[in-house]
Amino acid sequence: MKRLLTIAIAGILTASCTKDIHLNLQNASGILVIEGNINDQPGPYPVILSQSVSYYDTTKGTVVSGARVVMSDDAGQRDSLTEALPGVYLTSTIVGIPGHTYHLSVTSGGKQYDAYSTMPAAVALDSIGVQSFNFGPRSAKSIYGVFTDPAAITNYYKFFLTVNNHRQGKVTVANDILTSGNKTQINVGADKSIEISDTVQMELDAIDKPVYNYWNTLNSSTLSQQTAAPSNPLSNWSNNALGYFSAHSLSRSHHIVVDPNGFHRID
Repeated sequence: MKRLLTIAIAGILTASCTKDIHLNLQNASGILVIEGNINDQPGPYPVILSQSVSYYDTTKGTVVSGARVVMSDDAGQRDSLTEALPGVYLTSTIVGIPGHTYHLSVTSGGKQYDAYSTMPAAVALDSIGVQSFNFGPRSAKSIYGVFTDPAAITNYYKFFLTVNNHRQGKVTVANDILTSGNKTQINVGADKSIEISDTVQMELDAIDKPVYNYWNTLNSSTLSQQTAAPSNPLSNWSNNALGYFSAHSLSRSHHIVVDPNGFHRID
């Protein structure tokens, strides 16, 4: 039974989490890191707690057990999460509904940490494709997603790829400041070359502005590692915790590669 539970939780984390965050940033040693998610798909939804290490420390952060974790919303739903594995807490009753604002409260080490996130309406991912481009004598390919941005409101998005059931590391974020109400194309990178017969899944998450700010500054911090220890990304957590809490709606598109420049949709 324990083995089955472990396999089930691993599946939930693969499907529900946005990205593994190893925050060993400058002056961030010993700080609580909270990765919380809820979306518009069936739960349970995971919350992962760990403790950060400094940018110059080569050891891994440790999991945080024994915390009190409660997720609620503005419609009266309230769910006390259960620690299913060390540092991994799962919901049991709460349901993600677009338009609702969610509150995640974590009590650990005698401190309480709070974050709020509002779940936007889902935005359909219409299709994905391949775009070729050149860097001098070298050529490369990028996978792009196509969707229609809703007009009249400001929208924020997060994209990532799964190739042959392996989650790719890069997370791409975008806003509609220049594309509001238009059909939009966003390039999303992959960790490996896409080959014929590969199965590719792209996910588009509609996120709120604080979550966009987190991923945008995290990406900037990652790029800055080439020259200096990066600064901490903007977090929507109180009490100086690191990480994020994201209430998002999602759209997925599954394809198989049929030639170097094309996909066949399979969902």
